[in-house]
Amino acid sequence: MSAKYPTRLLINKVHIQRVSSTDVDSRGLQSTAWSNAYENVICRLVFNTEVENRSGRNTILQSYTAYFEGTVDIKASDRLYEPATEKYFEIDSVQISANRLGRVLLKTANLLYRE
Repeated sequence: MSAKYPTRLLINKVHIQRVSSTDVDSRGLQSTAWSNAYENVICRLVFNTEVENRSGRNTILQSYTAYFEGTVDIKASDRLYEPATEKYFEIDSVQISANRLGRVLLKTANLLYRE
């Protein structure tokens, strides 16, 4: 495994967003507000699959994988916004790849985009 993930492969820029506040609206439903925790984070977005979800309504679900440098602070509770396409991605999970000394080289996030 190399000492660092090749940054020449990181061709996308995203904003990592976190929940900034949670409130209850006038109907009694929980409402969350998101804000940018980090802006213009370089990554690589790779399209994986697309399926139609018919449970309740016709929705297209697209699966992506995002690759980040190991120093990026990202959690499964965050979401990604890609300004170039104006898409919001839900983070399903985050995996960490480290070398034999425990240094984190790469973070991989599994993403969902609902169309």
